[in-house]
Amino acid sequence: MTVIEYLNQVKDIDLRIRSLEGELADSCSEDDAEYVEELRSRIEENLAICKELRLKIREEIQNLGDNRSCVLLTEYYIRGRSWEDVAAALDKKSVKHVREGMHQRALNLFSEKYSKIFSEI
Repeated sequence: MTVIEYLNQVKDIDLRIRSLEGELADSCSEDDAEYVEELRSRIEENLAICKELRLKIREEIQNLGDNRSCVLLTEYYIRGRSWEDVAAALDKKSVKHVREGMHQRALNLFSEKYSKIFSEI
């Protein structure tokens, strides 16, 4: 697993939850209470996993020691913000510089600090 795949786990679970919520909304018109309850249960399970993972990864990001990298990684991977929003949070005008240069630096820093995570995966 790469550092980007590791950090994207939160976004991926959010996508899964939104998909299940959409399916739940579609199924509420059906008269299958058991199916609806199963969907609700899966949503709750995924929300718990997402919360735990989000807290774990946020903690790892906050321990990097570089404030700009912390903001960048938190805004993009944990909060799911667009690159434009991340650039604004960092008070940068060049989205390209944030997305390419600063992002790569932050990923390298994360990867170096937590190299043990990636050797175990």
